[in-house]
Amino acid sequence: MKVDKKFLKKVVKVLISGIEKEESALVDAVTKIDLISKLYRENRVFRNILLNPKLSFEEKEKLLSEVKNSLNLSDSIYQVILFVVKENKANILKEIGKEFRFEVEKFFATLKGEVITAHPIDEELLSKIKAVVESKLGKKVEFTVKEDPSLIAGAVIKAGSYVLDSSIKTFMKKLEQELSRF
Repeated sequence: MKVDKKFLKKVVKVLISGIEKEESALVDAVTKIDLISKLYRENRVFRNILLNPKLSFEEKEKLLSEVKNSLNLSDSIYQVILFVVKENKANILKEIGKEFRFEVEKFFATLKGEVITAHPIDEELLSKIKAVVESKLGKKVEFTVKEDPSLIAGAVIKAGSYVLDSSIKTFMKKLEQELSRF
């Protein structure tokens, strides 16, 4: 079943309006909504119950109440999920985490990014990379650092749609493609 993007965006706006505009509250909400999204995508039983047209809304509500208690969901998040299920649009739950995170990042003008290096880097170099990327994008970036020895040397820097690949591995692949053209 195709996800109704327009409905998804409306639901996300309702979610954001029902949560305090405080960083800790929004980060907590992102975590909880990601969990709901993951539960929907990975747990077939949960997904089938929510999508089953033969089950009454009350039966679905009972399950969601248990999920609310086990995940310690806020009432605003719980009410939105109930509304989504009542409207028979539960399939948006598979994408709601990603969309909600995107809107929260937009709200804070913060992007999630990653720096992938062949070898460990120190905080000083990471700070310099962060400063350059933030100045280029005009947004705050929170980086996670990963190591990938297959890069040989250099780094791959990702932040939103911005990607800078200065790894030796990529350089070698490009060189191989150029040489194979002759």
